[in-house]
Amino acid sequence: MSSSRATALLAAAGLLLTGCSEMLLHRSSLDYFPLIRGSEWKYLVGKDTAYYVEVLGDTPVGNATSTAVAVNFLPEFWLKEPTSISRYFYRDTLIGSYPDVLEERYGLVYLLPFVSGNSWQDSFSQTLYGLDTFDYHRRLEARVSGPEDVPVPAGVFHDCYRIEFTEQTGGSDTTTVFSSEWLAPGVGLVKKVIGTETRELADYHIGPLTE
Repeated sequence: MSSSRATALLAAAGLLLTGCSEMLLHRSSLDYFPLIRGSEWKYLVGKDTAYYVEVLGDTPVGNATSTAVAVNFLPEFWLKEPTSISRYFYRDTLIGSYPDVLEERYGLVYLLPFVSGNSWQDSFSQTLYGLDTFDYHRRLEARVSGPEDVPVPAGVFHDCYRIEFTEQTGGSDTTTVFSSEWLAPGVGLVKKVIGTETRELADYHIGPLTE
């Protein structure tokens, strides 16, 4: 190979790597989970609108100020930080005749920024003692792929990252749930598959509605 051809190939490779790096940096600066008060999303399951999501605003929960999100009118609390997004988990049970808290904490759900091939996990366990002994655990594993284009009723969304989740929760018995989510920049969740159910974005707006 001539030195001029080798130089041209190296230059082309350098441009390709530079372009990929610039795209990666660009995507890392985008917001894939907008928690802006007044934002709303509507999702279809089959032909029915089954899920409504609305950002209500900031509220103190636990040991931090989180963002309250209504999912079909039921509250969820999310904590968004520069390198992570966590959800507030609360679960209690009866140990004998007395109520006790199994889990009350912010658990990692998303690790930021999204980069194809990245993975993370979050786990929690504890044992409660009383008349009965109760072992409880929750474990979440996640892996990123993409970006890709995702067509849903609300349109075609570009540069979506796909997050594959495996969540195990239980005490004496363990329940395992597999799910996939597709998140679009500036929009958030556009598609979710959990078990045999598929939820697709039908309509949305980011931020409060203006007259």
